[in-house]
Amino acid sequence: MISVGLIGAGRIASVHARHLRGNNFARIVAVADPHAPNAAAIAGEHGARVAASAEEIIADPAIDAVIIASSTDTHCPLMLAAAKAGKRVYCEKPLASTLAEAYSTYVALGAAADAVMVGFNRRFDRNHAAVQADLAAGRLGKVQTVQITSRGPNTIPSLDYLKVSGGLFFDKMIHFFDMVRWLTGEEPVDVVAFGSVIADPVFAEANDIDTGMVTLRMKSGALCQIENTRRAVYGYDDRIEVLGTGGLIESSRITEGSVMRIIDDKILTEGLPKDPMVRMAPSYSASINAFIDFARSALGREAVPGVKDGLQAQIIAAAADRSLREGRIVKCAEILQSAGIAGEDGLA
Repeated sequence: MISVGLIGAGRIASVHARHLRGNNFARIVAVADPHAPNAAAIAGEHGARVAASAEEIIADPAIDAVIIASSTDTHCPLMLAAAKAGKRVYCEKPLASTLAEAYSTYVALGAAADAVMVGFNRRFDRNHAAVQADLAAGRLGKVQTVQITSRGPNTIPSLDYLKVSGGLFFDKMIHFFDMVRWLTGEEPVDVVAFGSVIADPVFAEANDIDTGMVTLRMKSGALCQIENTRRAVYGYDDRIEVLGTGGLIESSRITEGSVMRIIDDKILTEGLPKDPMVRMAPSYSASINAFIDFARSALGREAVPGVKDGLQAQIIAAAADRSLREGRIVKCAEILQSAGIAGEDGLA
């Protein structure tokens, strides 16, 4: 049985805790969060104790693995400390608030990076995974274009959240920067980004955008386009389409149900879910189950996204951010060079 310490007690921490409850190989034994009532609520729900601090969890020899679901600015120091303490670590994205911190932590981890899984849960969406499997098997020939759409839900995050989220590229689209790398098996060369504030002026107050589009040119020449919006009044819309020289494959949007009604001259189907967890809950569950398998050595290092994947996705996000701010195409090599990491450690 894997004993898990949960660091953080916010929304995503509660999601992970619920999914851990269904795993027969793990249990939460301790929860830490600066906001004691939140920690107590999750601990009480799952029969765990409230730890005085994240450091207490990391130092506890009886705890085998930790899930870091705290604020972004804490990810790197906690990940580094936990991995160096011999724990298996699940760290939420993004790795850090800055690329420099993400890279310095990657270097400091050294071989201990092999103990870390990064929370790119969308790799564990069974439909997206089917697309990746087809591409890896060469069933579509050479990839020509990848189209990724993620819109919604129909809610506006709070200003307090937006100010610390890192922005659309680092907070939400970073999942899809990882997806493009995972699907194609290659790195981007050029990045161009556009973004606007259309849905609500609160995003401008946070120096963020609510509507973004990024195009990547991969090393092979394949073109990948990612469209993200913070809001979609019609529901949560998440899909992938890949065109190759041998055909096309799509991971489609899902609806609330599968009922279709034909009445007079109209065909009526059910709408998209308003709650994104209708689509994402299975991938969060599969991601946490994969982490527990990884923690108990039932799943290999190559089967889960790691620190290098998190760093590569953050490099792309930094390129998109610079492209948006400066209104030009940005090469990923430029981001590496400006961060002082060009050509090192196989990063591209």
